[in-house]
Amino acid sequence: MKIHILGICGTFMGGIARLAVEAGHEVSGSDAQAWPPMSDQLRALGIPLHEGYDPEVLEDDLDMVVVGNVMRRGMPVIEALLDRGLPYTSGPQWLAEHILQGRWVLG
Repeated sequence: MKIHILGICGTFMGGIARLAVEAGHEVSGSDAQAWPPMSDQLRALGIPLHEGYDPEVLEDDLDMVVVGNVMRRGMPVIEALLDRGLPYTSGPQWLAEHILQGRWVLG
């Protein structure tokens, strides 16, 4: 699955990115700012990072866009995502559907 994560440098979304790579998915991501240590960790996994939320990073062949909670309607990247009809989900939903199926989670 080819995935782009909006808000990838947050702790939760960075963790999602790592799990996705470990599960064999092709991952890229965008964030307003990419700072160490998260940016270093993501780059070490081979994840391309884009600074800023340019709608151009949303490639037509994406299988899924995982949208971080920092994203809002009215942001050009979100409006482009919706206008183009690209498939999208939240981080918790992607985690539940692709990593945690068949597992019990205590938290």
